[in-house]
Amino acid sequence: MKISELMAKSLPQMPSEISDALRKNKITGTSFESKNDILLNSDLQAEVGYTKMDDGSYLVSMTCPMPNITPEIIEWWFWWHPQADERYQVWFPNEHYGISYHKKNRDYFSQDNYPGFRNNTHFPIERIGKIKMPLRIDFVVPEEFGFSRDIMNENNIPLIVCGHVGAIRGFVYHTEMAHIFKKTDNGLLLISRFWLGKTLKNPILRKLILTDKTAKGMAEHCCIEYRNLAEILPILYSQEKD
Repeated sequence: MKISELMAKSLPQMPSEISDALRKNKITGTSFESKNDILLNSDLQAEVGYTKMDDGSYLVSMTCPMPNITPEIIEWWFWWHPQADERYQVWFPNEHYGISYHKKNRDYFSQDNYPGFRNNTHFPIERIGKIKMPLRIDFVVPEEFGFSRDIMNENNIPLIVCGHVGAIRGFVYHTEMAHIFKKTDNGLLLISRFWLGKTLKNPILRKLILTDKTAKGMAEHCCIEYRNLAEILPILYSQEKD
């Protein structure tokens, strides 16, 4: 299928169990410093919702089953899609506007085939809630982010896509993000965490951004974009990987 055809298909609906979980909104306030607890605890891995932390920041949690997808496909996707706007747009049509990467990473993204992960920077433009945001995401290896590779290996977690998120192309950093991929019998389970506002220092911006509405909007956005990705990624990978 062409990307234009994939963009025209209907988006997945939010599952009723996710909507119910967001209404009940009972999750554990796992601190950024305690992030490895998520790798160890299946109850934490299943949590969906958001909660305000003691420092005024928010923790946002979401899950998404990704059948028939491997860690290699996910790694390829995060290298392949920043190379063209339409590749980012097809991930979440009408919510993802465009993307580019840092000029220092030009050699990495211009390889003919996926060269393996290196720390790299994306500049996506997307809408969360009603806000159009030009972002900067500095992707790093899990160990640099504070995850234990030993704990990952011991708990069937082959891949974590994690990074530091900023607004206005990195002029203001605000969030720590981790997408944890756990192996299942038929693919992967995505366990997402956003420590929203963890690195935001400006008191005026904290008051404007750190709200229940923003946290819920991020949870809803994550829910739909990754369910859509789960549908289209096997098709894109089979067509484009070579």
